[in-house]
This record gives sequence, C-alpha cells and structure tokens, in this order.
Amino acid sequence: MTSNETWIIYKAADDAPGWEQRQLMPSGGLTDILSEELNYSGELPQVGDRVRAYENLEDPGNGVTHGKDGDWVVSRIQHFSSFDTSDRIMICHCDYVPIEAQWEAIKRGAPIEAVTA
Repeated sequence: MTSNETWIIYKAADDAPGWEQRQLMPSGGLTDILSEELNYSGELPQVGDRVRAYENLEDPGNGVTHGKDGDWVVSRIQHFSSFDTSDRIMICHCDYVPIEAQWEAIKRGAPIEAVTA
C-alpha cells in the first residue's frame, strides 16, 4: 500500500442471513468477504452505508457499466492503523437488508488518446 491509503474489507456479520447472496471464491467455496477496495479519497464508509454493487449489464464479466445500492448495510466498523505509515485497514461488518434498488449508468470521462513520439 502507498501512503494515505485505506484497504476497506466488507464482511458479512457472523450471524447474518443472506448466505445465498454471498460471493463464491474461485474454488467454489463460500466466503464471508463481500467485497474489498482501496480508498485514497479519505471519504470512508460509515455505519448505515450500503455496500455498492457493480455490473456490466450488457456484457457481464467485461468491466463495469452500472452501479446500485446493494443489499448489505454496514453495521459495525473496525479500524487498524500502521505504526510507521499512515496506511489503514477497515473491516466493515455488514447485515443483510435487501432492497429494491435501480441500476444507474456509471458516467465515464472521455478516453485518453495515446501520445506518439
């Protein structure tokens, strides 16, 4: 990790229902880790926030085109910090609270053109 970086891990609470909505690991096993991300913005999750879900609705598995509020809500947060850097790790424990959320297109900036020498 680089300086001022926070690794955020969203994890299903130990007793959370909704096990059938959890992601499978590549080996086919069930995991309680819902998602993870690196955050550089300093805007960190809070209790009550929903874990966002992302998908490519037109070509699944090929990037991301849409996002929505997911069915998992942050219920408890643990913070861990390095003694010698400003790096942090957050574990967000989540409860399963399904909702009817609408997919929203993700706005992207214009592509950057390659520079030739």
